[in-house]
Amino acid sequence: MATQQTTVNIIDSCRVALPPDSVTESSLRLTFFDVMWLQLPPVQRLFFFKLPPMTATTSHFQTSLLPHLKFSLSQALHLFYPLSGKLTYPPDSTHHEILTKPNDSVSLTIAESDSDFFHLSGNHPRPASDLHPLVPHLPPTDPLPAPVLALQVTHFPNVGICIGISLHHVAADGWCSTHFMKSWASIFKAGSVAVTSLPVYDRTETVKFDSITRNHFLKMEKVKNAREGIGANAREQLERATFLLTRAQIEGLKQLVLASDANAHVSTFVLTCSYVWATLIKARDDGDDGSKMARFLFAVDVRSRLVPPIPVTYFGNCIGGCFAEAKRGDLRGEGGVVAAAAAIGRAVRGLEAGEGVMRGAESWLLRVAELVSEGLVSVAGSPRFRVYETDFGWGKAEKVEVISIEGTGAISLAESRREEEGGVEVGLALSKCELNAFASLFEEGLKVLAL
Repeated sequence: MATQQTTVNIIDSCRVALPPDSVTESSLRLTFFDVMWLQLPPVQRLFFFKLPPMTATTSHFQTSLLPHLKFSLSQALHLFYPLSGKLTYPPDSTHHEILTKPNDSVSLTIAESDSDFFHLSGNHPRPASDLHPLVPHLPPTDPLPAPVLALQVTHFPNVGICIGISLHHVAADGWCSTHFMKSWASIFKAGSVAVTSLPVYDRTETVKFDSITRNHFLKMEKVKNAREGIGANAREQLERATFLLTRAQIEGLKQLVLASDANAHVSTFVLTCSYVWATLIKARDDGDDGSKMARFLFAVDVRSRLVPPIPVTYFGNCIGGCFAEAKRGDLRGEGGVVAAAAAIGRAVRGLEAGEGVMRGAESWLLRVAELVSEGLVSVAGSPRFRVYETDFGWGKAEKVEVISIEGTGAISLAESRREEEGGVEVGLALSKCELNAFASLFEEGLKVLAL
């Protein structure tokens, strides 16, 4: 397929403020769960929506849709007010804060593009750079103070729009970010604030891990160096594509794993990650003897695992790291999926309620930094986020893409948009050679397994 360079015309760069007199000056202190992300780049997502014909015209976009998007965004920011604030480190404080003041605002870029909407929102391989013009710019968190959120709306005349979000992970995790986007969409669709699931800002339980927070500052430089290494790799020419696993294929993987171990952990998440991890290791065959260990990292929402548990709508970060490992040779072999499932299953079963889930938390950061150079595979997103339920009134998004996996080497996961309930979308950004190898192995593996 010929490369299609994306062209974007910036129409306006504006700011959307909190509703007048809606908040007083307030600060939200960062916890251990937030501080872990200080040295990492922002999370970037794109939501592609195909619009009804009359709604997709330039005239309707400018006179009706855009003003309503701005109004509903302002109302959503009222509920999620820290997203309009700035990350700070007050001189008289011992911790970072997100400081919000009355009339604070968020950067919103308005753009127009004549590029091919369906090329950009497809599953097929294409240059990762094709999507970059649709991503809003968010300044880094160094120096401070720094904004934590930026948005961009790109109109494709007579076709649809793309809503891009760049959010510093230090402010919110994936569950919280999705909560914000769904709330904005709900307000837009209803024409008023009709959100019943409100964010919770009480940090009584999460600030209990302050001792770990202080220790992490000593490790930031190593994380920064690891991040810069990832960034150098990401600057290579990457291609991205989305791969689908249907519910029937996941059921087939389940039977394969259970045939080897009747007590195996066979959730959709474990099975999907196992198949993708084993396939990635095969696609990256570097000729070693297979004795080296491969590592896999995924996030665990600890909201329900802390004692006492905290609300699912808790605002901020509340995730921990879970590591799995297996020999590369085992993952490359005929039983690669089974070996991967066994490793990830052991990691999942190792999680315990209460402070057990925090065991080893003081070393999470350093362990990630040390493993990055070894080709650590990690996960961004989750089918549990239900990103395709972000409903502005136009129906399901044509596509949701996690752009930031290009800078982390992660795979992205989401529930399938088009397949029957239970399917999973897997997003990858790899070199062209690796992506081609992965695609071939991915399809061949399913054929061999008759899935």
